[in-house]
Formats: sequence, C-alpha cells, structure tokens
Amino acid sequence: MELIEIVVSQLKDVYSGSPWYGKPVRTILREIMPERVGVSPDGSSHSMYQLAQHMLTWRTFVVEQLKGNEAYKVPLNSEKDWSPSDQINTESWSALLQDFDDNQKVLLDLIQRTSTDTFEKQVPGKSYNFKHLIEGIVHHDIYHAGQIVTTAKVAGAYLPSS
Repeated sequence: MELIEIVVSQLKDVYSGSPWYGKPVRTILREIMPERVGVSPDGSSHSMYQLAQHMLTWRTFVVEQLKGNEAYKVPLNSEKDWSPSDQINTESWSALLQDFDDNQKVLLDLIQRTSTDTFEKQVPGKSYNFKHLIEGIVHHDIYHAGQIVTTAKVAGAYLPSS
C-alpha cells in the first residue's frame, strides 16, 4: 500500500469509518446535543463547539497548504485558532457539521491528487514536511474528538447512539 493510500484510509477511518479505538469523529459530533454545544463545564475550558471549530480550522490549514496557499496562517491561540464563544447556537453547529463533511471531501481529493514526492517537501514556513502535517491532522482529530466526548459527558450533552 502506498503512502497516499495509507493516509487516505486513515482519514476516512477516523472521520467516518470504523476506527479501532471507538467511534469516528463524524459520529461523535452528531451525538452532541446541539443546544448544549456552547457549554464549558468548568467555565474556563473550551466548549464542544470551540473544540470542533479548532479541529476544522487546522483541517482547513492542511487543505490550504496542499493547495499551495502559503498566505493562509493560523496564529496559535488566536481567535482564528480558538473561536470566540459568543456566536454559538444550534444553527452554527449545524453549519459546522456540514463544513466538516465538505472539508473531508476536499481534503481527501487533494491528498489523492498529490504526488508522493510532495509528502517529503517542507511545508512553507514550517519545520516539518507534508507527510508530518497530514499524518498530524489524523492524530489531532483523534485527540480533540476525545476531548469533545469528555466535555460533552461532563456537560450532560452527549447522547451516544449505541
């Protein structure tokens, strides 16, 4: 199996497949009560919405880098990295879920059209290559999906389907 096939398989599995560790990201996000997505159980941590938006922001970063958009930046701990909590509602949650689906399609398409040698090239302005970036988004999704489930359980906002 070639590297591109491996990465595509991992992204599909983690997002909407049957990952070995449990539920995929898409299922987890849809098991959150939309009316509670803005809740931060302790008042200081990020809400489920903010965690999901953060995930999508970095997935978008990967897409933009693969497109060659060197100008697309996400300053760490900025409002672009972590969205403010004042615009969170059921409609914005629904739109975010659709944006995730759209991003997944674009990300998979871009990776499948990327030449294998691109994976070894350095991401502009970064100290790592595209292989590291793309593999990293898989890990990033898993990490924050776990945070979302934990936050949702504490907030009483998790309605698992099974």
